Amino acid sequence: MKHINAVAQDLQTTPEIISKVCQKLELKINKDDTLKPDVEQQLIQLKEVAAVENMSLEEAADYLLEMRNERSSNEHTFDGNEYIQQRFGVNPEESESNSFVNVLHSDVERGKQLATLRHKVVLETSTLMLEDMLFNGVQEPTTELEENQNRVYKRIDDDFFGKVNWGEEPHSESGKQSQQLKSRPKTKSLPGK
Repeated sequence: MKHINAVAQDLQTTPEIISKVCQKLELKINKDDTLKPDVEQQLIQLKEVAAVENMSLEEAADYLLEMRNERSSNEHTFDGNEYIQQRFGVNPEESESNSFVNVLHSDVERGKQLATLRHKVVLETSTLMLEDMLFNGVQEPTTELEENQNRVYKRIDDDFFGKVNWGEEPHSESGKQSQQLKSRPKTKSLPGK
């Protein structure tokens, strides 16, 4: 831990300014006027940004606080009720239980679930492709790339589509096995020029 005077000297400013900046940014100054290494590092980074932007340390701290406040006030979360109200002019909570708007509201909930599922699939496939590239190297010929993609698609088909409960139960009278959904059509891509 460094004393506030040493930090001020390193940053070419006064201890009073360091104290004001720490107070503004809610960075802790110990009772013996020392700063923890992480606080010192944050002040160093702030000083570097201030120097690049031709600002004083206090101006940079004010700007950082302004950005934090702006970001926290503009956080966006998807609200299904608000979405339906904007699109159709009817509040789904006030609509009748058998109305079209109420059906749409339930579809919005399913959409949220599918979005979460899709996000997980994208993460998993990109992780698998990255893992494959790291362990096997990046393959230049298109046939090897297609093999890698086919392995990922097969894994999606087997591990993802095979485990989803589609809400269908097999009919007892049909002797056929249910067909599994495929993640993509089998088409050949044209080689790039």
